[in-house]
Amino acid sequence: MPSIRSGPTTPFPQRGGPGRGRRRGVIRWLVLASMATVSAAPPDSPGLPPTGIFGREARGRRYVYVFDRSASMGDPDGRPLATAKRELLRSIERLTESQQFHVIFYNHRVHVFTPIGFKGRPLFATEGHRREAARFIEGVRADGGTGHAEALAAAFRLRPDVVFMLTDADAGDDLTAEDARRLERLVGGAALQLVRFAGPAAAPSPRLEALCDRSGGKRLVIDPLAIADE
Repeated sequence: MPSIRSGPTTPFPQRGGPGRGRRRGVIRWLVLASMATVSAAPPDSPGLPPTGIFGREARGRRYVYVFDRSASMGDPDGRPLATAKRELLRSIERLTESQQFHVIFYNHRVHVFTPIGFKGRPLFATEGHRREAARFIEGVRADGGTGHAEALAAAFRLRPDVVFMLTDADAGDDLTAEDARRLERLVGGAALQLVRFAGPAAAPSPRLEALCDRSGGKRLVIDPLAIADE
């Protein structure tokens, strides 16, 4: 869940002194207080319902989903990708119309949800936008290799509160040291919630997991075949 970021604490101006000075002090305090109110509004506001994937939930105003669609997500019988799609659709359906979302699938390239008029922009979760997203998600197929960096960079540039990432990649597809440094500069206030499809023998991806930890997000490893028939 994203951390609550508080704005500056500004004391009320002291009484006494010339009237003009007091008025200036009050005006200055009101300006600073309004700035503090804006920056203090937490992305996990109690008025916003949470959503999540595979039980990993977070509250926010703006979500970006970054899902792996590499060839390994289609093995066996397309089940890992089908399971991921089903969970993604459930998560989007839980959003209210005051929340925004964006969807990025990736393999060695980035495949972005780009409805007409909204290229590269998060959408409010209206019924119509959810339907368009469902059509996009249903058309995604598993193929190609795996490269996390550009998909994550595209997500962080949208300045979300939460990034839900799902991948079945292991250490062999981990971020390079250079990519990890670049993404740390881009992450901003986003909490990266990382879900890995992996069996018990799968090797972790240390740099990707470190990025998740430093963002304040959580990690989860699950066996997709154990839940594919739910």
